[in-house]
Amino acid sequence: MKRRTSQYAKLGVDAAKANVWRIFGRIVHNDFPGAFVNIARDPETLGGVFTMHADGDGSKFVQRALHYLETGDQQVFRGAVDNAFSMNTGDIAASGFVFERWVLTQILNINGLNVPKELIMEQIALRVESLLKLYRSYGFKMTYFMGGETADLPDQVNSAVYDVAVYAEAQEMDLIKGNVKPGDVIYGFASDGQATWEMTPNFGIMANGLSLGRICTMRRSYGLKYPFLSRRKNVYRGRFGVRDNFDSLNVSQALMSPTRQWAILIRVLIDKLKREGLFHMLHGISMNTGGGATKIAHVGNGIIYIKKMPNPPPIFRLIKRESRETWRNMFQTFNCGVGIDVVGENDPDFRRVLKKVGWETCVKMFELGFCYPNSSRKNRVSLDTPFGKFDDY
Repeated sequence: MKRRTSQYAKLGVDAAKANVWRIFGRIVHNDFPGAFVNIARDPETLGGVFTMHADGDGSKFVQRALHYLETGDQQVFRGAVDNAFSMNTGDIAASGFVFERWVLTQILNINGLNVPKELIMEQIALRVESLLKLYRSYGFKMTYFMGGETADLPDQVNSAVYDVAVYAEAQEMDLIKGNVKPGDVIYGFASDGQATWEMTPNFGIMANGLSLGRICTMRRSYGLKYPFLSRRKNVYRGRFGVRDNFDSLNVSQALMSPTRQWAILIRVLIDKLKREGLFHMLHGISMNTGGGATKIAHVGNGIIYIKKMPNPPPIFRLIKRESRETWRNMFQTFNCGVGIDVVGENDPDFRRVLKKVGWETCVKMFELGFCYPNSSRKNRVSLDTPFGKFDDY
């Protein structure tokens, strides 16, 4: 059966990023190809390794601008920092970079003719300051913020683009190298709910799929009212305003819900495993952003990941209904309720520690499935969902 082109792809976004590695892979340095991020050994430090990572708030910033213009709520811009931080710190933590130096910088590309530049900078600065304090309270002692670039780009950018880059160091013995093996168990932690460090409930969408989420839900008239927020006047095709609810869900707030600071949960997990002498049982972690529920395919080699997915939180069911996207494509575009996957040995002590971390952080843990051998060096993902089985990822 021919696969249906995703609605996300029709908007010009490649959820699986199929061509990125094909094009850039030959020039990327990576000494640990099974790990979640690219890592290099430090030739000047015995046992030392380092990584460099860059990511950002993506098109969520467009929703923040729309929400602010309609409501005047300045604090919506703070969430851009949560997303940009976690999209970097969560990824590097998934490979074990939680104990040593982090150096962070930011890039804000902005069109001050369309959005309030000074106000946005003030809100970003406030959230950077509070997030650094939060991380340090969880033991991230070597975290430095070194400023960055703020560029006025009225010809290139319609609203704003906010990105963060991080340089991080570690010891090789602390890495999570992606040495996944057949028989390992796949666990997951929920992307929604309210973690102990979060001030408000999280709706779970994280930072992927927002182009589809915004366009299929937000009211058509916004394209005419704020033409600079979209590439064409009729790009919005939804029926919700920024103050409108779907059941008890405020649609705009749900779309802007920040990516959870997964590095904190991962740090808590690694600390507990090390204290109990179980760290060797942790074989891989995936942060389920680009590629959604299939992102685990980036970890390890020669593995078939078979996962039984829970029911997605309401925001994903709303996007599915409004966009008429297939569930197969939904699970590849969005995390659909599972923010990170954790892979390790099928051992009761390992499972006990994961359950304890979930309980202590107030983040629900799922037992998702198992790892099987693949005949090739490539990885595959098979999803058993409430809406059918999708085994051709």
